Amino acid sequence: MGNSVSPRFTGAVIVSVLLAFILLLLPLSESWMLWRPEWIGLTFIYWCIKLPKKISIVMAWIAGLFVDVFYGSILGQHALGLVIVVFMSMRLQPRLSINILWHQLILIFLVLGTYLLTNLWIMAATGSNPATWRYWLPLFSSLLAWPIYSWLLSFFHVEKSRFDVF
Repeated sequence: MGNSVSPRFTGAVIVSVLLAFILLLLPLSESWMLWRPEWIGLTFIYWCIKLPKKISIVMAWIAGLFVDVFYGSILGQHALGLVIVVFMSMRLQPRLSINILWHQLILIFLVLGTYLLTNLWIMAATGSNPATWRYWLPLFSSLLAWPIYSWLLSFFHVEKSRFDVF
């Protein structure tokens, strides 16, 4: 608890969410599309771990609406999912040691698994159920991408020790 985290610059959280949208919009082949990590969800989980006071449910809702527009899904589907991501991340974060990688991976598995399950439930209710096990591949690719992606996002904040004078 001796370290405090602050954004490297004003708007660092928003810039990182925009980076996640750029990664979401990257064109991929059909086979690689199945493995695309949940970049937006990972970004919100990261900031809920590092700077929970800088993330809001409203920000997740707005980002989710943009994801809905991009995917052409029902308006509010991904917005609801990302609100659940932020809520669960903030509730589970104090219960885990966030500096241990496998604790972070457990958090990501639970939170993104719930996000995908929520989206699957909404798709099934509207008749567009992707009844295949490949629907869950982004969960596993997100777990694989997490160590590198969290390292990249660490450039958006500064950790100060309680012994740092400046």
